Amino acid sequence: MQGLRQEEATLRRKIVGVLLQHARRRANRTPEEVANVLGVTPELISDFEWGRRDISLVELEILAHLYRVPLAYFWSEEISDERSDGKLPVAAIMGLRRRIIAVLLQQARIEAGRSYEELARLLDCPPTRIAAYESAESDIPLVELEAMAQFLGVPMSYFFDQGIQPSGGQLPDMEELKQLAELPADVRRFIVTPGNILYLHAAMQLSALPASTLRRIGESLLDITY
Repeated sequence: MQGLRQEEATLRRKIVGVLLQHARRRANRTPEEVANVLGVTPELISDFEWGRRDISLVELEILAHLYRVPLAYFWSEEISDERSDGKLPVAAIMGLRRRIIAVLLQQARIEAGRSYEELARLLDCPPTRIAAYESAESDIPLVELEAMAQFLGVPMSYFFDQGIQPSGGQLPDMEELKQLAELPADVRRFIVTPGNILYLHAAMQLSALPASTLRRIGESLLDITY
């Protein structure tokens, strides 16, 4: 397997950058506003948009939500006209998503029967960097995650959090409303609070993971607690 070539990575960064800039302008957002959401500098947003710096999938998910475009927009020409107020529990969601992506990467590597060394050769980096990716100690640049996904035989959507995608606006049916009404009052308040929607989506995603994957996520969380 040929490693990720520098010119391919550079081209991909520039393509993503153009799409990021286009989506930001359509959403009527300034670099300063976007930087404030991510907790970074406007200069870094400019670097993302000009393809000078790598963006991670976690950061891309947050920006897709902010710009109200589906994550698939960055792999296709599909564009959404929806808008968002961009109010996300960004720090909490990004931290959890990093750990989920790290565990999913490790799971894909193990299931593909690949080693740290093989991924390191693919990316032309030391094996310790792959270990850092799988322990969520480092953000994974998007171009590198794409290369690893292809190498491991999984689609990029394997890593996506569908909960950060623009909603389709479908209304609940009467049975769903009845079930909601039967929940304890404090649970209902949590569910209907807009700021909690990403926590609920994260819980839904976690509930769909196998027990072995949940165990690894739990262990990784304990590692940073003690």
